[in-house]
Formats: sequence, structure tokens, C-alpha cells
Amino acid sequence: MSAKKPSINIGRLVLVGARKDYEVYFSKGVNIVYGDSATGKSSILECINYAFGSKKLDYDREIESAVDYVQLEVEFNGKPYVIRRNVFRPADFIEVYAADLASMKAVFPKKYTPFFNTDAGPDGYYSDFLMDALNLPSVRMRQAPSRADSIMVRLSFRDLFKYCYLKQDDVGGKGLLGAGTVVETKNKETFKYIFNLLDTNVSDAQAALSALVSEHAKLIEKYKLVSDFLRETEFDSETTLVDSDLELADQEVALRLQLNLLNKSMVADSDNYKTLRIALDDISTKIKYVEKQKNDAKTSVDRYVRLKNDYQNDISKLKSARHAKSVIGRPEESFSCPVCDSSVSLAIIKQNFSITDEDRVAQEVNSLVRRIRELDDLVRFEKEKIVALERELRELSADRDKARRLIDDEMSQMVTPYLSERDGIASELAKTEERRRRVFHLLKVRNQQKQILASVSDYAEKIERMEEKLSNLKAAAPSLATTLSSLGDFLGEYLRHVKVKDQRDVSISTRSFLPVFRGRDYRDITSGGLRTVLSIGHFLGLAKSAISSEINLPSFLMIDTVGKYLGKTQARYTETSSVEDTMEELSDPQKYMNMYEYMFLLAESAEKNGEICQIILVDNDLPPDIQAKYDTSVVAHFSKVGSDGLPRGLIDDAYLY
Repeated sequence: MSAKKPSINIGRLVLVGARKDYEVYFSKGVNIVYGDSATGKSSILECINYAFGSKKLDYDREIESAVDYVQLEVEFNGKPYVIRRNVFRPADFIEVYAADLASMKAVFPKKYTPFFNTDAGPDGYYSDFLMDALNLPSVRMRQAPSRADSIMVRLSFRDLFKYCYLKQDDVGGKGLLGAGTVVETKNKETFKYIFNLLDTNVSDAQAALSALVSEHAKLIEKYKLVSDFLRETEFDSETTLVDSDLELADQEVALRLQLNLLNKSMVADSDNYKTLRIALDDISTKIKYVEKQKNDAKTSVDRYVRLKNDYQNDISKLKSARHAKSVIGRPEESFSCPVCDSSVSLAIIKQNFSITDEDRVAQEVNSLVRRIRELDDLVRFEKEKIVALERELRELSADRDKARRLIDDEMSQMVTPYLSERDGIASELAKTEERRRRVFHLLKVRNQQKQILASVSDYAEKIERMEEKLSNLKAAAPSLATTLSSLGDFLGEYLRHVKVKDQRDVSISTRSFLPVFRGRDYRDITSGGLRTVLSIGHFLGLAKSAISSEINLPSFLMIDTVGKYLGKTQARYTETSSVEDTMEELSDPQKYMNMYEYMFLLAESAEKNGEICQIILVDNDLPPDIQAKYDTSVVAHFSKVGSDGLPRGLIDDAYLY
């Protein structure tokens, strides 16, 4: 990799949670994340964006309930860092460890303020750190370049990162890079900064060189003071501290082993203890069984009482009916038919129809009374059973208490000889752990000294690069026309590879710095699919420029939803003309394959030239051909229902809670 070019290479994203950590690993080149919708694909890019200083993280319910911190293991210009940021408090300091995840505990973190509109943190502003880590000059630009009295505004890393992250709304969107909005002007000035096209480039480089020389001198003085202090206080050397840590680690392992063996000996070989333990387990099992019988008996009593009450209610109803009949009186033996006035005999009717008389009511009442007596007997039996079970429980509980006391006595006799020895080992182990913690802290101090020395060396290299850059700017400053022509050539090369139809009049607009195709500005193109291809191609052209030229932009790119408007995504994307999309034939699977193929070829060419290039892609579906060809580049594949053993999402255990 060229030491002169800025580079970003993400190794691992870790979402630190209470239940577990959720990790996604990345590598150089192209990384693909795909799967069902609403599984956290875009959240991966948003978490990376948050770690790089975005104002907030728009998290969903799964992240809210499971994650506390975002940790990002990343290399800036080949040097490892771990970035740690609180998910719910975006204004808190961002912690940066100059180490990888495996060794981050061995160094003290730097703490940076994420926003310029608040006071600087203990180590300054986060954006300044990122620009410095990438060896990019910090500059101020005119807010309105055409006005002489325009105020100067700071260019931040967030301004630069807009050219590294193609969000879902921006893929094929008419408002790409703030087109037509108030931020368009600053984005265009950022574009000039990237390609060293600002009018103040030479003076900015001179100012940056002066700042580097000043910081280099401060670091040398700081290293001298720290080294003098450590020497005067007879601070142990790093070698001595490492040897002490290894020796204490061996002691700690030996003491823990000795303690474990002693614990086993304390419980091991007592026949009385084993017999009492078995007896106690038997008694506990019997108590559980008797308690279950008692609860079953109580349930039976409750059921019988409810049934008895129902029978009593039925008896009351039958008696009420019989009483009502006696009050009304007996019916006449014959009566006139209300229809034909002929005489009707009640006896004849009773022979043909079932009519309940007083005797049958009385029989039913007697039957219910008998059942109530039977229920009373059952209730009495179950209550007597409960009394007997309670008596048995008291006896078993007394036996259990007695067994426990005997076990305690037996344990006391067994353990007493070991207690003093065990306490001595535990005390020595505690002292060893404390000594090791102190040695580890002293090692962190020595590591801090090493980091200062490394920073001195880094700044010496930065000064050398800035002097070379300043010399190049003075000798031959790049022109806007040359830059746009080169980007237009890259875009044309990409479109030819994708095989977009009717390729003509391809360039980059001198007004908006956005693609022009068939003589039409990007924002005037009505086909969303064509805008998707052009927007991705434009950003890939920027990445290719970062690989082939020395510009102020890392060859790092994130794209959310490659297949937007290409017949691969949901119909909710409405900023397009379906008629135009059909005419452009951009839903052709081969064109889709060609887009992916171009990105892989770009990454491969960077690797051949010794440059760092990383592209992270999010998509909903991958055609089978792409899956088969680029399977090894898939870093995350999610399924809502977990089909084929796939994780259900970024928070892969959310469905359990």
C-alpha cells in the first residue's frame, strides 16, 4: 500500500450487548450483506456510519433492547484502532483505542467530542482525530465561494464521508449529494477539496505543514518529559514488567489449581456424608410427593364442595316448582278445546304425552339429596386425608432438619482441618491478582510512552508527505477540467462494462459535479434504474480516483441497496418512471451481474497495485449467478425465518425475547 494515500479498512463490527455480542467480520475488497427485508442489513452500515461520527443512530426495537455500545475495529492508513461509542447517548465522548480488539485493554483510550458545537473533549474533537489519522489536511472553506465577504466554515470528516457512503435514499435518488438543496454548495466545495481544486490549496497545505511541524515538536517534548519522569522514578522497563506479568500469571494458575484440589479434597471421601446426603435427597423427594398428594386432596375438596352447592341449588329450584304447582291447584279432568269447543280429556292427553307430576319431582329431589350425602362423605374423607398428610409432612420435615444438622456436623468435622490452609491460599491468590493488576496498569503506562514515540515517528512521516504534496501543488496544480474529464472517462468505462444501451455524451457536469448521460444532467433523468447505475458508477469513479491518484479521499465505499429501481427491490421506491425503466432494460440479470463484476475488478486492481480498497454492499436479493460466483465475499446473509440455518438478522436472538 502506498504510504501517501489515505485508507480505511474495517476488520470487525461488534455490537456490545447485555445478552451477548453481535459481530460481523469484514475483509479487504468487496464485502456483501444480503437477505430478507427488516433483518438489520442496513443497520450494519448505519452502525459503521455511527462509529464514524454521525449525529445519531436510528436504531430499531431489536437493537434498542439488545445493544449498549458500537465497537468498530478499523485500520486508518494501516494502523489499527478500536472505536467505541454509546448507542443511546450520542453526545458522550467517543473512545478510541490505538490497538486492535484483542489488545485494546492494554492501552488507555483517547476521548473525543463528536460534535463541533460543544466544548472539545480531553483529547479534542473526533473529526480532527479522523482527519489526522488519515493524514488529511484540516481546512476552512468559504460558505458561499462566490461572495468575497463569505464566512469561513470548517470542513469535517462528515463532509468527506458523504463521498464514501451511498445511502439507500441516495442510490438513484434525484437529491444525490444534496443536489438542489442548501448543502449542495458545501458538498461541491468538499469535492474540490478532495481533488485539491480549492483556490486556497497551497496556503492550506502550508498551514497544515506548519501545524504538523508544531505538533511534532510538542510530541518530542512530551516524550522527553514522560521518559525523564519514568527514569527518575525508577519505573520498571517494559521487559521487566512483561516478565513480572508472566511470572505472576504462572503463580496465579498454580494457586488456582491448588485451591481447586483442596476444595475437592474437602468434599471427597466421607461415607457418612454420602449416606446422609442420599437420605436427605430421599426425604426431600418424599416431601415433594406428599405435598403433591395434599394439594390434590385440597383440589378434590374444592371440586366436591362446588358440586354440592350446585345440587343444593337444583333442589331449591325443584321445590320451588312443586310449591308453585300446589298454589296454582290441580287441573280439571276435562276442558273445552280453545279451537273447536269440543270436550278434551286430560287423562287421554297424559297417556300420549310425558307430563311430570309431583311424584317424579319428589324422586329427583331424593336423588339429589342422596348425592349430597355421598359428597359429604367424600369431603370428609379428603379432609381426613389432608390431616394425615400434614402430620406426615411434619414428621418428614423434622427428619429433613435432622439430616441437615447431621450433614452440617459432618461437614464441620471434614472441613475444619482444611480451612486455615484454604484461607491462606485464597489470601495469597488475592494478593497475586492485585499485584498483577498493578503490573498490567504499569504496562499500560509504558504502552502510552510507546504510543507517544510512535506518534513522533508518524508525524515525521506526515511532515515529509506534506512537504512533497506542497511541492507538487506548487509545481503543477490540478485543474477542474482535467479532473472532471478523468471522472467522466471512469464513468464511461463503467457504463461500457455494465453494457448500458445507447451510451453517448457521458461526462461529469461542470455545474453540479454529477454525471451527465446522453447530454442530460443526472437530476433530469426520469428512469430511476438508470440513475441507480449512474450514481453507483459515479461513486465507483471517485473510489478509482482514490486508488490511481493522490487525492484527499480513502478508497472506501459503502452502498445500501445496489438493486434499487432495477427490478430487485420493493415497489415503495416511487421516484422513477416505470416506462423509462422498461425501455432502458436495466432489469436484465446480466447487467446486474456486470455491475457486481466491475466492483470486484476494481478491488482486484487495487490489490495488484498494493492499494487498500474496501467496498461494503447491502442488497435484498442476489441472483443465483452472483451468489455462486461471489459466495466467498458474503459476510452476512439473513433469513427472517432462519431457513437453512441462517441467522434471523443482525440481532440473531431477538425472536427469542
